[in-house]
Amino acid sequence: MNVRERFYAACNFEKVDRPVRREAMGFFPETFARWHGEGLPDSVSDDIFSAPLHFAFDNQCWLPVTADAAYEPGFWPRFEDEILQEDEKFIIKRDMSGSTVRVLADGRSTIPQVIDNPVKTLRDFEDLKWRLDPENEDRFTDFLDLMVTIAKSVPDKITASAVCGLFGAYRHLMGFKGMSIALKKNPELLHAIARQWVHLNSTMIKKLHEREPIDYIYFWEDMAYRNGPMISPRAFREFMTPYYREIIQSIQSDTDIQFFLVDSDGDMWALIPLFIEVGINMMLPFEVNAGMDIRRVREEFGRDLVIWGGIDKMALFDDEDSIRREVMEKVPPLLESGGYIPALDHLVPPEVSLKNYEKFLEIIRGL
Repeated sequence: MNVRERFYAACNFEKVDRPVRREAMGFFPETFARWHGEGLPDSVSDDIFSAPLHFAFDNQCWLPVTADAAYEPGFWPRFEDEILQEDEKFIIKRDMSGSTVRVLADGRSTIPQVIDNPVKTLRDFEDLKWRLDPENEDRFTDFLDLMVTIAKSVPDKITASAVCGLFGAYRHLMGFKGMSIALKKNPELLHAIARQWVHLNSTMIKKLHEREPIDYIYFWEDMAYRNGPMISPRAFREFMTPYYREIIQSIQSDTDIQFFLVDSDGDMWALIPLFIEVGINMMLPFEVNAGMDIRRVREEFGRDLVIWGGIDKMALFDDEDSIRREVMEKVPPLLESGGYIPALDHLVPPEVSLKNYEKFLEIIRGL
């Protein structure tokens, strides 16, 4: 099988010659820094090109609506970073999403502390909606043109389009607190954001698909904590269900794209059935520390959901026996049932040694 045939077969619960090789969602910069001291070549330092090549992942190319879905909702042009205040420990800045955030001055990976967000009222949103206009031809800048060129140059690959999910868009624009208040006090603002979200992303995906075929859509959400989701099922049905259903149906009506994936950490049990209802058929990463056991996920949702991930990254903190036990308890039965792509349940953290990660790959690929 080639890479694309293998991916489609796995996602359609068919037999494959071997599992899809995308065993990590990515790597923290601090992980690369540690591994460079343990023998990893200095040239291996990014998630998109060098690390997947070095670790022999199946090729994947990206045609993203936004290059930074975890940080902004799809603005073009994006806000320019502007440092507002700085000391030895912290930097306060306006970031690419227009939010005011506080980050560590030394550049270590951390979740920014959000101080303020760009949207509080419907007027605020109307004033910046032009940045979310898919008809702006300037969106096809050197970056997107380069990504299309790269995708065309790789003959054997899968191609994904990264989208900031709807909950993610609400949170980038309004902040979690602002969004939560709007659920009760300003629902018309949320609906206005959602309508533009559908228009932006469905239009851009179709334009990108015309330039180079896309195999799956990747919605970044991160909408749950360890103990449950950040939005109730009732609110999900009102403010997310109709718009997710609309965007998926729109894309399906005009393209041959079959697979729609949601990425969220945390305890997603309450929301998985709601995502399946609207047409989502893949999820990752199934965070073990939040109670996401992929064996139970398969039992409850069967062939309605392709599972990507679910292997406890913390098992790689220990010895080979710990790694082998975690892999062997989960991976063989999931591969047997089909619809599974083996991978860790988050980015690879710096607590994982290079030796342990290489042993993990050896065990997985030896099955």
